[in-house]
Amino acid sequence: MKEKRRAGRCRGKVQHALRYLGGAVCECRTVMSHHSDEQALLSVASDSFWEPGNYKRTTRRIDDGHRLCGELQALVQERADIEKTYAKSLRAWGKKWNDLIEKGPEYGTMEAAWKGGMVEAERLSDLHLGVRDRLVNDVIAQIKNWQKDTYHKSMIQLKERKEMDEAFKKAQKPWAKLLQKVERTRLEYHTACKQERTAQNQERNASGDSSLSPDQVKKMAERVSKCREEVSKSREKYQSALAEITGYNPRYIEDMTAVFERCQQMEAQRLTFFKDVLFSFHKCLNISQEPTLPQIYEEFHHTINNADHQKDLKWWANNHGVNMAMAWPQFEEASTEGPEARFAFLTAASTALERIAAFRPRLPSLWDALPLRLCFGGEDSKSRVAPSICSYSLHDGCYANPMFIPVREHGVGRHAPTAGVDQARLTNE
Repeated sequence: MKEKRRAGRCRGKVQHALRYLGGAVCECRTVMSHHSDEQALLSVASDSFWEPGNYKRTTRRIDDGHRLCGELQALVQERADIEKTYAKSLRAWGKKWNDLIEKGPEYGTMEAAWKGGMVEAERLSDLHLGVRDRLVNDVIAQIKNWQKDTYHKSMIQLKERKEMDEAFKKAQKPWAKLLQKVERTRLEYHTACKQERTAQNQERNASGDSSLSPDQVKKMAERVSKCREEVSKSREKYQSALAEITGYNPRYIEDMTAVFERCQQMEAQRLTFFKDVLFSFHKCLNISQEPTLPQIYEEFHHTINNADHQKDLKWWANNHGVNMAMAWPQFEEASTEGPEARFAFLTAASTALERIAAFRPRLPSLWDALPLRLCFGGEDSKSRVAPSICSYSLHDGCYANPMFIPVREHGVGRHAPTAGVDQARLTNE
């Protein structure tokens, strides 16, 4: 039963590895290649972790972790660039349309509603710029600092990778030597078995061949006996090597597991850190949690809701429509007034202004130095018509208008107004 178990064929790589570490011999290893015996020596059963050198996939994961830090930084940086570009596009779009709206025909509360979209774009742009800043200053900086503290580069490779490679190599070296011995004795045993079968076939063929002498047949029989002895010796060596490696397997498993667990702890730290980073990434991108976001759209909705077509139509009617004032044409008599009538009008106006000035506070001293002017006709025949639209100011008996025709009252006091001003008291300066 034991021999049958040892000679059974494995159903898979896992079963083969368990058989192999347990010292069992399966048909996977006993079937000889018809190409070369060396190929059988190199055909290590599977790509199991326990096979020599296969630990490098685990140590390579350290390099992968270092590279993944850089790739995660690139991922976040690209998203930050997208946020920045989107924010700039929103702001440029808002500025463009704000100018077009101001220059366009839209008016009133509807114009304000249009501009509400531009305000939303500007505030949302600020929000996405904030997302970009947090991605760069928080997430990317977090990855860089962790990568710097976790991985340390040497001239050729990472120090952490080098340490794990050396630890695995040290744990595997004794077992690898025993495995080489097993593979060598297995090859010797299989070669001896093959030679024995060849010798037996030759002896069997020679016994029926009358052309061979008895001495030749005897030599063939002796060769078969010698091959049988060689098979027995090589089998014992093979079994001894298997027993030796089987006895060392527990120690090998323990040492390799200890180093493997160290690698697992390093990887667990990386995976945990990456999970935290992705949560930070999610937090930065989740603008739905921003307290200002609902406020932006509530105000935008309020601005649109304030659009009132009745107010806009009324404003248009008042400023551009039927509610505007109009100087309708009326009958006008021909004017018969001469210079005397105009002078009388100006005299009455001056009297009224003097009375008003008596009850007004004095202007600052700055105005004392300014020439104050009034436009009206003098004693000569070259009279000028007083302007219908001008800004008058009164101080110290002086009048001013933009026509720059200077006139001054000589008899008017600084503080006390006079009862009237006649033509003789007005002189041209």
